[in-house]
Amino acid sequence: MSVKDSDFVRVPVSEITTPKAGRICYGPSWWQVTENDEVLFYKRIWHSPQCNVNKSIVERLKRPFVKEIRFIEMAFLPHNCGDYV
Repeated sequence: MSVKDSDFVRVPVSEITTPKAGRICYGPSWWQVTENDEVLFYKRIWHSPQCNVNKSIVERLKRPFVKEIRFIEMAFLPHNCGDYV
């Protein structure tokens, strides 16, 4: 099964690097970043961020539509407490 661009939700880097009430801190991690300065989340928004603390894993999984692998010190992601029960 091949993974394609339409399998991902793109979220602007500025959206995840701006602290907002009710979000959880996530990081530090390496992220796949597109040419439009967006990070990737698999399928549904905010679920399964395409990042890892190990840069080589992110590089190995780099998608063809990704411009760079970027280190982001801290990301602020919305969450649903039900995801953890």
